[in-house]
Amino acid sequence: MPNARRNLVGVKIHDGLGNQMFQYAAGLALSERLGAELCVDIRHYERKDRGDRRLGLRDFGIELRSARVPPFKPGRRIAAALRLLPNPFRGGSSLTRVEGFDPRFLELTAPAALSGFLQSWRYFEGHEASVRRAFDVRRFATARTADLAAEIAVARNPVAVHIRRGDYTKSPETVAFYGLLHAEHYFAAKAALEARVEHPTYFLFSDDPDIALAELQGWQGLRPVTGFSAYEDMHLMSSCRHFVIANSTFSWWAAWLGAAPDKLVIGPKQWFGPDYPYPVDPTDRSPPGWLMV
Repeated sequence: MPNARRNLVGVKIHDGLGNQMFQYAAGLALSERLGAELCVDIRHYERKDRGDRRLGLRDFGIELRSARVPPFKPGRRIAAALRLLPNPFRGGSSLTRVEGFDPRFLELTAPAALSGFLQSWRYFEGHEASVRRAFDVRRFATARTADLAAEIAVARNPVAVHIRRGDYTKSPETVAFYGLLHAEHYFAAKAALEARVEHPTYFLFSDDPDIALAELQGWQGLRPVTGFSAYEDMHLMSSCRHFVIANSTFSWWAAWLGAAPDKLVIGPKQWFGPDYPYPVDPTDRSPPGWLMV
């Protein structure tokens, strides 16, 4: 089988859970389209400068085949040695994309190598069922989440509200790069939702719930959800019927994985801060039917 090794799709996996999910979803969709085997490059998590990021894909029970996926950035001597080693991607197609959807993705042939953030639902359009099977958040249901999950299930219109702060607030530079949503955005989203949804019940998820509650002072009936892991949070958020998301891939995925056929998802038109250096197409993070305010 001389072509077996070449019938591969490889994708570099890096950063936090939401980004990993976008990268894996793009690779999964491409591998299905090409009838190729999917492998992942997870060397990012061996780096000392990775911070507190960890490989979260395995927590979904996904079996990951590992490979070195180009482009490589070795030193000169290591690069010379690498050229002597078997490389199943040599001579294949590749795509590196920092921001948004690149239509050249649709022209890739195996072997294919993907790298970048790949933050667009368009990368896995037509493969949604496979992506949902891969990211089955029900596996994160625990005895600890049972009572709140039951409360969400009986609420008439449960709404997950997500406020992301954390590393976005480290410095003025990170705020200017990533952008930080303030109360004005969330109250505008609340007004838009309540014009369309009757009797909402709000559940607040945040990595800084005290500050988040202070930001949303005056929002009646807003219940903070605390004490759970990030995976339990994603399970509980996706169990809601409607969503007010942050400029966060984490809450984006929680909303996308929400199963209610009539769900309303409201997100920010301005996803990044003023110092973000790449052009942004808002529709990359706004699947059909989502509302951006």
